[in-house]
Amino acid sequence: MAMKKTILWLIQSNQVTPTILDFLDINRERLKALVHLEFLVPDSSREMMDKIGKLNPKRFQTRMGKAQSSFQAFLAKKEALQETKFDRGLSVSDVLLLDDLGGGNVLQLVPDLEPYKGAGAVVVQIPTPLGSSDAEEKVFQAVIVWARQNRIPVIGYELLPLDTRWTLTASLVDAVVVRSLESAVHLRQQGLSAPVRIMPLYEATLFSPIPGAFHISGLKAAYHYRNRYNIPAERTILYIPHNVAMIYEYRILMQIIQPMASHLHLMFGFGRDQVRGSHTQQELIKTVCENELSKFASHSFHDLASPWEMLLADRVLACAACFQTSLAEDLKLRSLIYDPLLPKEAHPQKIRTPLPEDILEELDALVKQKQQVREFGDTIVQIAKGK
Repeated sequence: MAMKKTILWLIQSNQVTPTILDFLDINRERLKALVHLEFLVPDSSREMMDKIGKLNPKRFQTRMGKAQSSFQAFLAKKEALQETKFDRGLSVSDVLLLDDLGGGNVLQLVPDLEPYKGAGAVVVQIPTPLGSSDAEEKVFQAVIVWARQNRIPVIGYELLPLDTRWTLTASLVDAVVVRSLESAVHLRQQGLSAPVRIMPLYEATLFSPIPGAFHISGLKAAYHYRNRYNIPAERTILYIPHNVAMIYEYRILMQIIQPMASHLHLMFGFGRDQVRGSHTQQELIKTVCENELSKFASHSFHDLASPWEMLLADRVLACAACFQTSLAEDLKLRSLIYDPLLPKEAHPQKIRTPLPEDILEELDALVKQKQQVREFGDTIVQIAKGK
């Protein structure tokens, strides 16, 4: 059996909230059969050691080292660039002069880390000028250089927004994990060559200062149900806020989306008080929609008393606006509503339409988008395996 790879996760000041800490702890346990997660803290962030004690982090020292032959490096760059200039007339070599001889390359931060020859990857937060400190940026750069010297791939992730004008730091890593489609599209448009993966909602919501126990419950539920129903990463998941008052409307909706059935997992929300005679809501769905259900890749039932389970879904699909679509808006989970009796209306987090073709068009785009979404753990394991 091949030896498990060690994954080094760099943690600096202001990069961990209570929910991110829980996320790291959960995934360390969840991935332990595949990789060993080890957390590193630089001496510049030593005040964090007690806060993240349950991760058993290792602290490492950094020191300032002198770069070699700074002036000779500058002359070589100047020769290669020749007379290249910026739009306003300043030569590129003049700008490099400020860096090479002004201190940028004369002194550089060096991490005193052991070789870690068995390391499969280094995970770092990608800093931006609008939120990261000078110390964070220096440690980031130093660890990138150390990883390159030791031939260890680097996974950079989004905590602060990356859909900004500053893309240089994102270009230094070997793979990027982002929280949103907007950031992924932006980085690709800027010519980023590294692969970009989008976190699923149940993970992305945790990389923020806002989430709490609700979102952690959603994360745990998502991991549980993906395993329980063997839902592959590329399968699109729809949350259906079923109601017995609209049981035949929902049957028609399932008939409309059948062309996409092989790509879909359906999550049916049910209420224990929604009964008709001696039949529970689950029994009614299975009986009335038996033929339709057989066409879909998979399905599951979810008690309305556990609304955080909705975070597993990629979209809410409903026949009318309701409590679940309202909750979805707060969670940044888009809703798609099919109602043939109301006019078409679109909002950033909700689309209502009377046209079946609109529903299929939205789902087709969603299925294609899902191919870019991967759990953070999947990305870590794939990079560690050299994929």
